[in-house]
Amino acid sequence: MTGGPLSGVSVVEMTGHRAGPFCGALLADMGADVVKIERPGVGDPARSQGIGPDGKSGYFMANNRNKRSVTLDLKTDAGTEAARELIASADVFVENFGYGVTDKLGIGYDEISERNPGIVYASIKGYGETGPKREQPGLDLILQAEGGIMSVTGPEGAEPVKVGQAIGDLTTGMFAAMGVLARLYERDRLEDPDAFVGKFDVGLFDSIVTLLNEYLTEYSMDGTVPGPQGVTHQTLVPYQRFETADGAIVTGVPSDDRWDDFVDLLGEEELREYPTNDDRQDNADRVTELIQTALEGESTEHWLEQLTAANFPCGPINDVADVVADEQTSARNLVVNHEDPDWGECLLPGHPINYPEYDTVVRSPAPRLGEHTEEVFDEVAGDQTTLEQWSEDGAFGD
Repeated sequence: MTGGPLSGVSVVEMTGHRAGPFCGALLADMGADVVKIERPGVGDPARSQGIGPDGKSGYFMANNRNKRSVTLDLKTDAGTEAARELIASADVFVENFGYGVTDKLGIGYDEISERNPGIVYASIKGYGETGPKREQPGLDLILQAEGGIMSVTGPEGAEPVKVGQAIGDLTTGMFAAMGVLARLYERDRLEDPDAFVGKFDVGLFDSIVTLLNEYLTEYSMDGTVPGPQGVTHQTLVPYQRFETADGAIVTGVPSDDRWDDFVDLLGEEELREYPTNDDRQDNADRVTELIQTALEGESTEHWLEQLTAANFPCGPINDVADVVADEQTSARNLVVNHEDPDWGECLLPGHPINYPEYDTVVRSPAPRLGEHTEEVFDEVAGDQTTLEQWSEDGAFGD
């Protein structure tokens, strides 16, 4: 089947860059009809960032497939009214304007929910909508630093570095999509529809602090402030990167009852003196040295075969080209061959959730700016006179 489990759900998205568009892309991949509102003549700033055809970069294409694009000038009364009418007919509205901007534009939650009490209203901000920093702009790099994830990323003992991808943006997009699904579920099971409050907000700062996970708990226990971990693990030894004769692998021993099997495989008898993870943590330098000595005696291919056959977790250190070529990537449709009308053949990321009954993830390319304005507002206006009046009054731009 084509479509997805969210077929029939309508989403209006008024976002730019990555966090909001990624949320919309996840919902669209799952079958929702996502209409993206953009500024006439400019659109999402991501359109012009990075490699790709004019007005539709690869950065934009990856996060806006399966959507329809309309243009609205919200500086005009007609544009604002058209936006309200569009959102009034939707199940979900996703926005990532600065704090208070949607209220000033007349599309804040109070105004929208009067017309559409069942609307799920997702607000994405740098710092969320509460707290002393709620009005500050927040971008991924700044919030990786401020939210603490940079402090534990990078070579051990060296200066902190950013995570290689925009982890704050992408995680926030995922959390926002989760919030949308939770609100939809809540709305549909409430006995009293009047009790529904559809708005929620999520911040990049929130998402990054959440990713600190057990670091927060362990800090409260002994006051230790962790630094960059490099390629090791904070609590498990071994669980890291090791050199081989011709490259490197990552591997680990997740339980003490497999330790003797691991020692047998490597043939380093001294390792048997450290049977528990506590022993290995206390003697981490020596344990790592012995494992490294054994592994660098054979090739990456040799050790991957041996460790896999013995059911130890292991893997090569792949770059992007390796991941694209990986058989597991293909089997799970994680990278999708795509024919874009403006670029031609390219690859797009697939969807990480596998719904076996649905056979298509990318159903349509990322839209050109305003490509669907006419068809969408033909549906919304209700009559030709209203549509023509909106157009004359500048709702859709010049």
